Amino acid sequence: MQQRLQIIDCGLAPYRQVLARQHELHEKLVRREIANTILIAEHPPVITLGARKDANKLLVSRAELEKEQIEVIETRRGGGATAHNPGQLVIYPIVNLQFLGLDVNQYIRTLETVGSQLLEPLGVRCTGRRSAPGLWVDNKKIASIGVRVSSSVTYHGMAINIQNDLSIFDSLVPCGLEGVEITSVLKETGNNCSMTRLRENLTDLLVRHFMPEPPSTKERIRKLPSWLRRTLPAGKTYKRTENTLNSLGLHTICWGGNCPNRGKCWERGTATVLILGGVCTRNCKFCSVTTNKPLVPDVTEPERIAEMVRQMKLKYLVMTSVTRDDLPDGGAAHFRNCIRRVREQHSELRFEILTPDFRHCQSRALEVLADVLPFVFAHNVETVPSLYPAVRPGAEHQASLNLLKAAKETFGNIPTKSSIMLGLGESDSEVEQVLENLRTAGCDRITIGQYLRPSKNCLEVVEYVRPEKFEYWKQKSLRLGFSWVCSEPFARSSFFAEKKGF
Repeated sequence: MQQRLQIIDCGLAPYRQVLARQHELHEKLVRREIANTILIAEHPPVITLGARKDANKLLVSRAELEKEQIEVIETRRGGGATAHNPGQLVIYPIVNLQFLGLDVNQYIRTLETVGSQLLEPLGVRCTGRRSAPGLWVDNKKIASIGVRVSSSVTYHGMAINIQNDLSIFDSLVPCGLEGVEITSVLKETGNNCSMTRLRENLTDLLVRHFMPEPPSTKERIRKLPSWLRRTLPAGKTYKRTENTLNSLGLHTICWGGNCPNRGKCWERGTATVLILGGVCTRNCKFCSVTTNKPLVPDVTEPERIAEMVRQMKLKYLVMTSVTRDDLPDGGAAHFRNCIRRVREQHSELRFEILTPDFRHCQSRALEVLADVLPFVFAHNVETVPSLYPAVRPGAEHQASLNLLKAAKETFGNIPTKSSIMLGLGESDSEVEQVLENLRTAGCDRITIGQYLRPSKNCLEVVEYVRPEKFEYWKQKSLRLGFSWVCSEPFARSSFFAEKKGF
């Protein structure tokens, strides 16, 4: 049972009917009589109230709502008042969080990820907020989350506004948040969607994110060695960093790549911004960033990054991107535009850029980037050549070396940098050969870290490499002539990058 997932499409169904079905399924799953189950539904017009009484604010009397044939139903889910009507997709996961290895916060983040990945191909960029679960387009709310967990089993869920009549929200204060505007895909894009196709895409995403792994695999991955156990800080600086990124609608590799250093970096008030959207054209098996057809580059992104720098008072900014094989220059012009705009407002800021391999356009991309020197130029080889078909399909080790060599030759004395992960099944001799290849290509700096599986859709960890082995590779790298080496289990390309800088 733990290894299965069933998804049931209820179609357009009354809220009370679907709620009763949730209760029935919840009881069965608690008794472990059924597998994890997710209901998908649309509802006739209805307003539901949550467990937070102070967040249940109606602006119209119940009598008036009854005249409009809008029922008001009290529930025990989290959150406050919200509304459902046709054209809104509602997801009700009845899942055992222990089976999935998730806590409640991780579960809510997973729901938000499903929603954002569903909407981005439709032309809607949205983000989550820790302080207000759901999805936001700038300061407008497009999806609401209200869940309940009992005996480790969830029910209730997430409602996403696709092309529903938003006037129903005029009858309440959404989730008790005064002044919040509600939006939808139709309102944001002007386009009607195929709800049938959208349900199919949603089903695929739910399977990807909620299909449990076999217990033996999960148990092995869960048992991290002592040197890889790390708690996630949540102090004032961490929250301020998170709020800044959320309010500006910026992507970060911290979230997109599920980086284990997020807490450490955000506690220091630093973050690695991920430009060119949150959708990648590649499908690298070590990375949890979404793969799909991406949107056109957002021309407002440079200004939003500049505002992030101002609010966070940054002195050093690491900028990376998804791979954009769909763009003639691989996204180099957008890198240039972001750097140029930020420099106009923050002339003393230093940059490090971590680029894709610019497949088929390396010369053109480097020519474009030459307009915004200086910066540290980084590109990651990620692993040894023999593992590329499994780890980096679509990439070539030699092409990465060629890019680093060309950057050194084109940009003169700027530092070049790369990174490699251990624990994917590579041999010592292969690692040593990669380090020698990088030095031959003129690479100055290297980070060596432990591969940690960012999501269950990514490759499994083959080996947890001990800290003393990382120290060995550090000394080996220094002997090979690297000017700066960061080799430790949690090392990532941008971790403490500002310590060395340009």
